Amino acid sequence: MAIIIIDYGIGNLYSVANAIKKVTNENVVISNNAKKIKNSNRIILPGQGAIKDCIKELKKKELYWLIKDLIYIKNKPVLGICIGQHLLMESSEENNSVFCMNYMKGVVKKYNNKNFKIPHIGWNVVYKYKEHPIWNGIKSGSRFYFVHSYYVKSKNNIFGITEYGGKRANVITGYNSVITVQFHPEKSSFVGLKFLKNFINWLP
Repeated sequence: MAIIIIDYGIGNLYSVANAIKKVTNENVVISNNAKKIKNSNRIILPGQGAIKDCIKELKKKELYWLIKDLIYIKNKPVLGICIGQHLLMESSEENNSVFCMNYMKGVVKKYNNKNFKIPHIGWNVVYKYKEHPIWNGIKSGSRFYFVHSYYVKSKNNIFGITEYGGKRANVITGYNSVITVQFHPEKSSFVGLKFLKNFINWLP
């Protein structure tokens, strides 16, 4: 059994793996092997990249429907980071509009405020919106590291929010065995490591 970071050819795979290894003794593997993914105890969908390329690579590697099956039917614990969050929503405005996995009710919108720097790069506060074990030992208003031009807009399944460019972004969302984040916990110092540890210890 292992924690699998899914390799779909994009994303900051090794920085995520190195961060997770700091908070667990479990085996951490970067892989696109279907058998290893099926047999894993947790899955991480890493961040960075374009949603269209992400979906294309998952389908090319025959992982798209496998991941949907593991989430919808097997209730495998999953953490989606940045583009991994977008992947699990209904649709994204990126790449002239893309249909996503439709696991959670929410859409990915583009920041369009010209008075703010886009992409949003740097530290920002995240406020607790609703209780979830992922918040254990983390204060509401803690700062996490962001790199993004798009944000999730949804009406439910919201556990953490931030604001940028006059827009409220739902930066922690979840449903059943899935938790997703817009920020990069692997780049968010001690609070990010605590977040990753909470995911590993979480029993949905």
